[in-house]
Amino acid sequence: MRTIPIAESIQPRHQASTFDEVALLLRTADAPYAIFECICRQKKALAGRNCQLTDRKETCYAVGHMAEAVLRCGVGREITLDESLSILELNQKEGMVLQPSNTQKAEFICSCCGCCCGMLGLQKHLPKPLDFWAANFFALVDADACNGCGVCAKRCQVGAARVAETTGQSAIDLNRCIGCGVCVPTCLKKALSLQKKPVETRPPQTREDLYERIMAHKKGRLGKMKLAGKLVIDAIRTGQTHLLK
Repeated sequence: MRTIPIAESIQPRHQASTFDEVALLLRTADAPYAIFECICRQKKALAGRNCQLTDRKETCYAVGHMAEAVLRCGVGREITLDESLSILELNQKEGMVLQPSNTQKAEFICSCCGCCCGMLGLQKHLPKPLDFWAANFFALVDADACNGCGVCAKRCQVGAARVAETTGQSAIDLNRCIGCGVCVPTCLKKALSLQKKPVETRPPQTREDLYERIMAHKKGRLGKMKLAGKLVIDAIRTGQTHLLK
């Protein structure tokens, strides 16, 4: 998976690539379209913990061959492209993070929350999660416009936005911001914007290309030990030693 911005946070000046535009991903996807209940929210509900962001169940999509598999298994229902776009609009208004398959041609698009999503939950347990995340944008605060209302901090699903005690204004932790854009449209002072990173991360073209890339970079025992050591050092350097538990 990877993270892409919600539509309202993208401006023409960003020159967003097609694989970062969610509506275009749906419009250019192969039929059929299927909607199904978020499995992460299902899991939390079974444990007696309901989602804090939404009470809607059907929020995640499958398209093309993956949609055919979902429909065969009876875990989703077929919808039209127009229905897909309408549900997508609701997901974005509620503040869900959009995470499609990590390919240029999407096979699924998950609409995620920080309280239930397994991927975003993992993100919170890493000291510098952007070392392991695919995102082409980051949020930026205009200090002259920010009044420190804290709406962005409540809206952020990964704890990247907060109101700094020293300045009384919003601050973005760039080690954590995944460029989802959820914070941008609800800022009444228009103090938040998305900025595109200087170097664009292009996802693999197909699922097969993705798996080949994963296998090519698969770590052996020594590589895993080095990674574990890096995580410990990063936790200490960032003052997040609680993550070591």
